[in-house]
Amino acid sequence: MQEKQQNISINQVLSIQDSAKYLGISRSSFWRKAKSDGFPSKVIINNKVGYRPEDLEEWHSKQVANREAKRSGVPTYEYLGKAQFILKCHDLARDCVRMNAIRKGTSILEAERLFEWTFDRLKDSYVKVFPQGLDSENFDYEGKPWKDFIEAKEEIIKLVWPEIDTDDLTEEEILAF
Repeated sequence: MQEKQQNISINQVLSIQDSAKYLGISRSSFWRKAKSDGFPSKVIINNKVGYRPEDLEEWHSKQVANREAKRSGVPTYEYLGKAQFILKCHDLARDCVRMNAIRKGTSILEAERLFEWTFDRLKDSYVKVFPQGLDSENFDYEGKPWKDFIEAKEEIIKLVWPEIDTDDLTEEEILAF
């Protein structure tokens, strides 16, 4: 789906056949899904009737997110704990970042790259700051690893939950998030 999206301009309308291809499903599967609640509505742009790719992408991301949430034992991804959500449901967190990029009209690919890079920074710095796990008394609250950990965690929060103003959060609140 990502390759196809890069070749589609904004305000383009996809036919039923192209919409099915975009989602990677058959036309009959597309028709069944089109009848379900929450499926994007048809639009008319430049006298062409069909579906906007960004609407299909957002719908698809929500479907994936909700499917993964159910596998995790919760009814929807919105009820998962925040930091635990990022660590245990990496793909789901990435889907949230994708949906946020769609809402903002920014590059999904760039948002995913930033998320993966920041997630790797978070994991690497976590091991340095908490070498024996979170229950240890041997936290290293100073130095570059601590700063990297707080910065990476703050950036992850911004990417997954852009509605949270991290500028108002203290280091303790970021740590507890």
